[in-house]
Amino acid sequence: MNGNESLSDATRYEIAQHARNRVALALVVAFIPVWLTLVHVIIPAGEVSFYHNVTGRAVTLDANRLSMVSGAMNAVTLIVGFMMFSAVRRSSDFDRRLVLAGYTRSALLLAKLIALALAAAVVSLYATVVLVLFWAPDLVVQFYLSLTLSGLTYGGIGILLGVLFRTELAGMFLIIMISLVDVMVQNPIIAPSSRSGAVTLLPTYGAMQNAVGAAFTGDLSVGYFLLGLLWLAGAAVIGLVVFHRRTRDHIARVDSAMSRPQQDRSATVVVSLTPEGRLRIHSATGPVVVHDCPHDLGPQPDPPQEPAVVPVSRLALEFIEPGSPVGLANTPATAGDRR
Repeated sequence: MNGNESLSDATRYEIAQHARNRVALALVVAFIPVWLTLVHVIIPAGEVSFYHNVTGRAVTLDANRLSMVSGAMNAVTLIVGFMMFSAVRRSSDFDRRLVLAGYTRSALLLAKLIALALAAAVVSLYATVVLVLFWAPDLVVQFYLSLTLSGLTYGGIGILLGVLFRTELAGMFLIIMISLVDVMVQNPIIAPSSRSGAVTLLPTYGAMQNAVGAAFTGDLSVGYFLLGLLWLAGAAVIGLVVFHRRTRDHIARVDSAMSRPQQDRSATVVVSLTPEGRLRIHSATGPVVVHDCPHDLGPQPDPPQEPAVVPVSRLALEFIEPGSPVGLANTPATAGDRR
């Protein structure tokens, strides 16, 4: 299959799957405004010191507004991470079938990244609009891009967890906990020691630094923006490796099953014709499947007037394993049938 066609079809499948995720859509519409409203009401206004690593100094910010920045970023990371994790988990079997149908693994993963970019852009735009209803950041567009960066980072983490974990509960728990810890420890209201060097290793550190700069100081850093993209790239590469391995193993099992020689099993059966004209097959060995064999038969004589026994040579019987969903019932037939 052509690579462009594979990418186009896979992207369409991914977008349609996100559009059908009603839980994620409900979170976008309801959770973001409710969460930001709670932060605005609960956190009191006041001065708080935030170490802005872009400028290399501590800046004094409004605690309420800084908490709303953290709340908006926390909402975006949770929702986008959940959307990507859920999409990858639900489409795992479908992706394997697409690979068997000729779609390339790289096209499938690239389609997920395109869908991630769209989801992060839409969710971040909505969160920015809601935040502006309370107060407007100094640089609205740059603030929006910082939120989008955080969404991309956690979308990549969601993809990675989706291919790593087979249980939905474990993946969702990790997304929630990582996001909460990540954003909270960067808020000096909750963690006064947010200047620690270990904080720089957090996934949204670059996005938070730029978001604070866009909202309050106007100081931004391209390097911190690239830091978030580095997290996305790392998660995507690991996800591609795991996805490639799982689909390869699946194809190997299918090829092995198709190439495995079938065991020659024979069955002992008794074939008789009931007075009602039904063909009755009784197996003393195990379940059997009856196949039509018209190519083995020559011209058939006229049906006899009296019930007769159908020669076993006119039947092709195949032994099947016990417990198979295929079973035998009394099969309507006459003595002249080709079964």
